[in-house]
Amino acid sequence: MIDWLSMVVPCTHSEPITGGEVVSIKPGGEVDWHCVKRTTVEGSFSTGLQVRTATHTAQPCSHLEISGNPVKFFQGHNLWGTDDLLALSVTTVETVASLLGLTPSAQDVESWHSGLIQLTRVDVTQSFHLDNMAQVLAWLRSAEQTAHLSHRGRGQLVKGSTLYFGKSSRRWSLKLYAKGQEIRAKGHGQDVILALPSAVEWAEKTLRAELTLRSMELKRQGLHLAMAWGGDGVPSSVTAALLRDRFGGMTMTTTSHLSAEILDSLRPSLRMAYQSWAAGADLREILPARTFYRHRAALLPHGIDIATLVPREVSNVVPLFKVLEAKPVDVPDWAQGTPLYFEPARVA
Repeated sequence: MIDWLSMVVPCTHSEPITGGEVVSIKPGGEVDWHCVKRTTVEGSFSTGLQVRTATHTAQPCSHLEISGNPVKFFQGHNLWGTDDLLALSVTTVETVASLLGLTPSAQDVESWHSGLIQLTRVDVTQSFHLDNMAQVLAWLRSAEQTAHLSHRGRGQLVKGSTLYFGKSSRRWSLKLYAKGQEIRAKGHGQDVILALPSAVEWAEKTLRAELTLRSMELKRQGLHLAMAWGGDGVPSSVTAALLRDRFGGMTMTTTSHLSAEILDSLRPSLRMAYQSWAAGADLREILPARTFYRHRAALLPHGIDIATLVPREVSNVVPLFKVLEAKPVDVPDWAQGTPLYFEPARVA
């Protein structure tokens, strides 16, 4: 699902669109800096989209900056939603232009449908089902201790229900969280869901994975234009591939003890490294980098990842691995064809 879009879209308009300005004044009274604020475009639900005239363009009032959660804007929630980024972005800008009373040029409209929409941030998500929320929370607690993500290291568990990898990265970050808790959080604007028992039940057993791609990473992967998200003609293929690649870089400790037979087969330096890890030592802080990675590679086949801290409990880890390897849950049948699932018109 496409959960967030920040984009710069060609859309000719006569007057600047802003929500005012923020101005910093120096002690002497002169202006230090100023920033144009975004205005909020409200839809049928409580969620709005942030819009302003793009300023770094060759011609004034030629582009719009649009940022927000279009799925929640159109259907009132983000339990599920479309993977068709091009169709969603085109429908979003058409709706914004209409609500603002703008008349885009024929060239603007042609650019939209050609996918010439610049993306500066995209959040993509997938949902996995466990039996209940208790299992989702147990999975997150175990993953905090046992999971290691390539290029991001160990995760950081926040408020007991959201596990972040690379939270402050300027390129990309991954978070996993309990969707059932999120829909009840203050300010998330999911009231339309809380009144539906079937939707609440669906959310309560949902482990949500959310990958945020920022401008530099989008450019690096050649995904900074909406036209690049077609993926073999299947809109969902790009989203699935992005998350599959990230999960492919995740390792998890599936045991905390090696048998005596395996221990005896290890060379002394590797055995000592394992024993130090098992005693609670953080080997990243002790070993030289090359030695650390050599030992890590040797122990991974035995279910030990010394890049993580020794787990206090591992009983919930293997089921987690099975969840991530399984096919993500799709939009429930009972939601399709109803206002609970917004499907934008495909772009030919």
